[in-house]
Parts: sequence; structure tokens; C-alpha cells
Amino acid sequence: MLIDFDGFILIGAFIIWLFLLLFFKLHLKKRNMYLLFFSIFYLYLCVVLNYTQFPIIIDENMKKEIGQNVWRDANFIPFNTEHFAITTSLLNILLTIPFGFGFPYIKKTNFKQVVLSGIVLGFLLEILQLLSALYAGFTFRYVDINDVIFNCMGVILGYGISKGFTLVYRTFIHKLDIKLNSFLRYIYETNNSST
Repeated sequence: MLIDFDGFILIGAFIIWLFLLLFFKLHLKKRNMYLLFFSIFYLYLCVVLNYTQFPIIIDENMKKEIGQNVWRDANFIPFNTEHFAITTSLLNILLTIPFGFGFPYIKKTNFKQVVLSGIVLGFLLEILQLLSALYAGFTFRYVDINDVIFNCMGVILGYGISKGFTLVYRTFIHKLDIKLNSFLRYIYETNNSST
């Protein structure tokens, strides 16, 4: 059996998104621009889940053939040369740059919170991979502490890019005296409120 990010999983993600939008709008009284930026961020997180967690393969024959390889192939030693792959490390960084860039648009944040969110994101992705591997009885994805480290680095890099963008954006707005529509105003206000 193959579980992919489609069908019921996709419908479930859509229903969760709708409930969150309603909660933010009706209960927390968030503005429409916040809902737009949240929706973009939520879509990004769905893409990350699709890329890192799916497909989940449940096959009794493969389970017997491969055996429970989750713990045998896991890497808990940072930068262990047996498990270190530069391409995978770079992909982990690239995967999480958008998280660091977009996070300040949905939550007022500072550098310490961004680092913490990067660590949490990295561990969460690895824990989900571990749980799906334990459920299936084998895995093609391996739990690796290096993934957590490079995911966190990507989040920090994305946040740094966001701060650089903020400086350029503010300068551009002030020098050209641009009138701000609701979209540009949200970016301006959000960038002014995050530290």
C-alpha cells in the first residue's frame, strides 16, 4: 500500500486550513492580509510535508525483506562521515529557507525564537519520519541529526534574508515615497514590528 499526499490526506490538510482561517478571522480578528500570508506559509508547510514524509510505503513483503532498519541506519552523531552527504545537507538548507523568510510574516519574532523554531521544525520532521518508519516496519528515509542541524541553518539563513529584504524594502519605500496598498502596507508593518 502506498500512502501519498493526495486523496484523504490532501482533503484533511484543506479542512485544517479552512478551520484555521475561520479561527484566525472570527476569533482572533486577523486581517485579510494576515490570512493571505498565513495561507502561503501553510501551503509551503504542506509542500515540506509532501517532500519529507511521503510517500509512506506499507508492504509486508518489503518489511520482511528489508527488516526493521530504522534504528540500525539512524544517525545520532552530528557530521558523522559515514552518514554525511553534502547534497542532502544543501537540500535541507534550501528546504527550510522559506520557513525562516516567511515566519516573521505570521508571527512577531526575534532571532532567538527563529533559532528555536528551526530546531523544533528539524526535530519534528525527523520524528515524523521515525514514526512513519516504525509504523511501516522499514524505511527508505533515515533519521539523521544532520538533517535537524541543516534544517535549522536553513531557517536561520531564511530569516537573515528576510532581514536584508526588510532593509532594502524600507529604503525603497522611503526614497521613492511609494503609496502603500494593503499588501505593501502589511509587508511594511510586519517588517517594522519584527526584531
